[in-house]
Amino acid sequence: MKLILVVLGTVMASISFNTVAQDCSGKTACEAKICQIETQLDLAKQYNNSQKEAGLSKALEQAKAHCTTDGLSDELKDKIDDVKEDMAEHQDDLKEAIKDQKLDKVNKYKKKLAEDSKELERLKAELETLK
Repeated sequence: MKLILVVLGTVMASISFNTVAQDCSGKTACEAKICQIETQLDLAKQYNNSQKEAGLSKALEQAKAHCTTDGLSDELKDKIDDVKEDMAEHQDDLKEAIKDQKLDKVNKYKKKLAEDSKELERLKAELETLK
C-alpha cells in the first residue's frame, strides 16, 4: 500500500511539475531563469520543503537583482568548457579501455561520451537563444 502511495505521489508531482514548467517555455534569458526558480519554489512550498524553499527564495532574490544576459552567457560558456573537459577525459579513458581490451569499460565510456555530446549540444543551443 505504501508503495502505491509513493508511486502515485511521484506521478502527481511529475504531472504538476510538467504542467507548471510549461509556463516558462516561451520565456528566454533572465525571464526564463526566474520562471524556473519560481516553479521550483512553488513545488518546494507544495511539498512543505522549508529548506529548499529558503534556498530558492534567496536564489530568486539574487536572480531578480543581478541576472543579466551577459552573466547567463558567461555561465553557459563555463558549463560548455566543463563538458568539453569531461569529454576529453572520457575520450582518454575510452582509449585506455580499448588498449586494455576491456569491453565493459569501452561501452561505459562510449555511453558517457554520447551523454556529454547531448549535453554539449543542449548548452550550445541554449547559448544561441541568448544571442
